[in-house]
Amino acid sequence: IPVGSEPWGVAYDPSNGYIYVADSGSNTVSVINGTTVIANITVGSEPVGVAYDPSNGYIYVTNYGSDTVSVINGTTVIANITVGAWPEGVAYDPSNGYIYVADWYSDTVLVINSVTNTIITTIPVGSEPWGVAYDPSNGYIYVADSGSNTVSVINGTTVIANITVGPNPVGVA
Repeated sequence: IPVGSEPWGVAYDPSNGYIYVADSGSNTVSVINGTTVIANITVGSEPVGVAYDPSNGYIYVTNYGSDTVSVINGTTVIANITVGAWPEGVAYDPSNGYIYVADWYSDTVLVINSVTNTIITTIPVGSEPWGVAYDPSNGYIYVADSGSNTVSVINGTTVIANITVGPNPVGVA
């Protein structure tokens, strides 16, 4: 399926059956229904991370080049949240309703309240955090810290462990 240039992150919205693809090179998010692109949504500069929030049906997109997170409802951007420098990965935690955003340049994870779409805290993590994932078996958030060769483990808003891994980790699942 042809989408915008330089596709990165992908998320699925089960409420409408759409797939959302961050097109970093074209500053858009392609919306796919089945095998057809039904919309190209203009977001911030260089979108890379995409996450779905089932509590409100919103899609959260990190815009690496504009230091923002775009909030999409269906095919419409409803908010742009200013975050720290070079946001990368993003994940939703259903246990608390928070969105976790890795800020690569500032070595932090920002926590966004998905009800108000505001930043509620900033968590220091390892160097150059990139990928973010939620583990439903224990409720933890895992962050790949590419610059420090670690994975930070977050419980709510507290780092509870730093796990040494191989060089330059960027993804986590």
